[in-house]
Amino acid sequence: MLEGEDLKERVIEYAEQTMDDIVDAYVNPELPPEEWNLEQLVDKSKEFVYLLADLEASQIADLAMPEMKMFLREQVRIAYDQKEAEVNQLEPTLMRQAERFFILQQIDMLWREHLQQMDALRESVGLRGYGQQDPLIEYKSEGYEVFLDMMTAIRRNVVYSLFQFQPQRQPTEESQDVIEAEFTETD
Repeated sequence: MLEGEDLKERVIEYAEQTMDDIVDAYVNPELPPEEWNLEQLVDKSKEFVYLLADLEASQIADLAMPEMKMFLREQVRIAYDQKEAEVNQLEPTLMRQAERFFILQQIDMLWREHLQQMDALRESVGLRGYGQQDPLIEYKSEGYEVFLDMMTAIRRNVVYSLFQFQPQRQPTEESQDVIEAEFTETD
């Protein structure tokens, strides 16, 4: 990421995994399909990817869980291509810059939070020795869970940030001079 590689496929993987997570959260394969909470699934998908505004629960109601994941992955790819075209109208390489910026921003912010959580965990795990638990095993186990949570948060935050990203064209000096000239002529 620091070397400036093309991160589009990585971001699309993040988006697809986020859609899979949403399906996993709202669809319990052990329950009959009538009890799946598809409305909330669709709402959560739209929350992350506003370009899925046309998505309806009826579109996925007849799908099994794997097909539902594939459908949403397809939809998020289409939405990402649409977002990329929209952003690149302002500047051709802007989406690649935004991908890199949001990934590095989230890694930086969430890594610092992770280190603070690990410090707090180290302090709290020491007390578990009194409860006949091996503090080292507890620290490793819980530390790994905290790390996985951080990685998931990075992925989800990047997806959310990129889809919410709304670049605005800045007025150039020439257009600013024209605006100022028009304004002074009417005075």
